Amino acid sequence: MKYIQILSCNSDLGSCCNDGIIVNIIDIVRKIFFLFQIIVPIILLITLSYQLIKLVINPDEKNGMRKFFNRFKAAIIIFFIPMFINIVMNLLPDNESFNLSACWKEAQYLNELQQSQTTKYIDKYDGKRTLIIKKEETKNNSGTITPGKGSATGQSIVNYASSFVGQRYVYGGGWNGEVPYTGTDCSGFVQGVYKHFGINLSRTTSSMWAAKSTYTLVSPNDIRAGDIIMYSGHVGILTGNGNELIHAANSRRGVVRDSNYKTAGGSSNTIYGIMRINGVN
Repeated sequence: MKYIQILSCNSDLGSCCNDGIIVNIIDIVRKIFFLFQIIVPIILLITLSYQLIKLVINPDEKNGMRKFFNRFKAAIIIFFIPMFINIVMNLLPDNESFNLSACWKEAQYLNELQQSQTTKYIDKYDGKRTLIIKKEETKNNSGTITPGKGSATGQSIVNYASSFVGQRYVYGGGWNGEVPYTGTDCSGFVQGVYKHFGINLSRTTSSMWAAKSTYTLVSPNDIRAGDIIMYSGHVGILTGNGNELIHAANSRRGVVRDSNYKTAGGSSNTIYGIMRINGVN
């Protein structure tokens, strides 16, 4: 049964939750919990108001005050239950004996990332209200996206990566870098693109970052086509055209080209640095 994967850690993926279906189910459960957290207390508060009015009209009504306080306590408890569950899940360690917590955290990250893609911000320079990471794709006459500055290899990497814009994201999925494309996550996408050019990278973001001998860190002022932007839990390929990158964003957006790597990683991911893979530029 596929769901049994929730009980096993995956050393290649670097997670104790390697089933995207489980993550999406838990994400739905979390949303139901927090919807319940809002709606039920509101209903109870309405009934509290009604009960309070009855007490004002008839102070001698039996059990009136007890019902009032019982409903008040129920509203408080229901409001805090989802918060308590979330705290417990985040405090539980990710180990082979209890890996539901790992999937809970992945679902939380997925939700935060999706929110970061649709949040509106005010630009401090022009004051205009705009959506971040919402830029239409621009293509040249050959149908491929033209990368910015960089070596021929770096430009080829960007053009190859851009040919998969619009493809689906699959949490924990794998891809060998060749056509046909098979759904994969952010690190699997980067690994696959580079593998197509005979460059072997590690499978996970953490192992890519740990492989210090395979890259050098470069300045944000010296971005070239084919450089890799590394976050604490995400990774993408820079085009060399300003801050643009191509990455497998999430299950909702798939593989996309975004205009600013500084915001594309999501609010929960810290930028580690820009990696230039040896032999690319």
